[in-house]
Amino acid sequence: MQGQAVHQEREKFFWADRLRNIATILVIAIHIAAPIAHGYPDLDTWWWWTGNWWNSLSRPAVPLFVMLSGYLLLSKDYPLPVFLKKRFSRIIIPALFWMSVYLLYNYIAKGDPATLWDAVKRIVSGPVHYHLWFIYLIIGLYLVYPILRAWVKTASEQDLLYFLILCAIGTWGYKLLYEFGHISIGIYFELAVNNAGYFVLGYYLGTKSASDDDREGMSWRFTRRQLAQIGLALVVIGTASTATLSYWFGHVRGQNFNFFYDYLTPNVSISAAGWFLLVKSAFNTKPLLPIEKDFAAASFGIYFVHVLVIDWWAQCGYWHSKVHPFKGIPVIVGIVTIMSFLVIAFLREMPGGKKIT
Repeated sequence: MQGQAVHQEREKFFWADRLRNIATILVIAIHIAAPIAHGYPDLDTWWWWTGNWWNSLSRPAVPLFVMLSGYLLLSKDYPLPVFLKKRFSRIIIPALFWMSVYLLYNYIAKGDPATLWDAVKRIVSGPVHYHLWFIYLIIGLYLVYPILRAWVKTASEQDLLYFLILCAIGTWGYKLLYEFGHISIGIYFELAVNNAGYFVLGYYLGTKSASDDDREGMSWRFTRRQLAQIGLALVVIGTASTATLSYWFGHVRGQNFNFFYDYLTPNVSISAAGWFLLVKSAFNTKPLLPIEKDFAAASFGIYFVHVLVIDWWAQCGYWHSKVHPFKGIPVIVGIVTIMSFLVIAFLREMPGGKKIT
């Protein structure tokens, strides 16, 4: 009976590893498609539109990582000393290792940072390399986790929704008014802003069950099948909104079309919530394949190393401009994903390799 209980408990998290794997691939897709979507001058070409669609589809990647962390952490109770020791050792050791790697890489490639003191300042001010800003984000969320966890333990669904509404106003509202109306709101929303919203949203969506689930607590009026359909619809709506708004404001209105690629916009948030609901509702019936487990375990390391792999292939001449992005983006995403996974899988077999990945 105990073995069966353990199996049932693990079964609940099949979707979490699959969502982590999807988010990892989407991150790689962003860094391959973004140079086309952000930098190609002619928006009335299939070349730009292909990069735009891939970039729009992939934008929920970082929010998904934050939401998944929020669900997995806020659903559990950790004594404060245990949490700080366990979580920070798990992130600080690999972060410092890979920051050192990228500092050395940048020094060899560009002579920057020029001195050891410059390197130390770069680590403190961040980010050492463009994709490593995520580490600073996660550290900040870990620091407020004990406060948020104490609150969500007693929070009602109404309380959670109130918090999420505040985050939407304090993030979306502020950004939209400032970007397009040049209006600044003087009220400080403090904790209820930016990625704290994704953190709590992950907990809310992760713990709220379908109507046909035999679970206590918060539940939807929808079945798993219906939630999967809603999730898919949100992914389509969010992705299409990101792509079309980026075109409209960039081409027709001549404004900053990169704004809608931002992770903290309504269109990306809609898509992220859709991915979360879709995977949780539809991708949890079958046990994980061994390759899925290994990929999920390597995902943090893949996040660190994939930019080096992308740069290596670029030096070899295989980049987004080598062929039409309709062919090039999926091929390069596949190659970079596989190669990054193999590098991290090799490192994890080395002594101490799991501590840095």
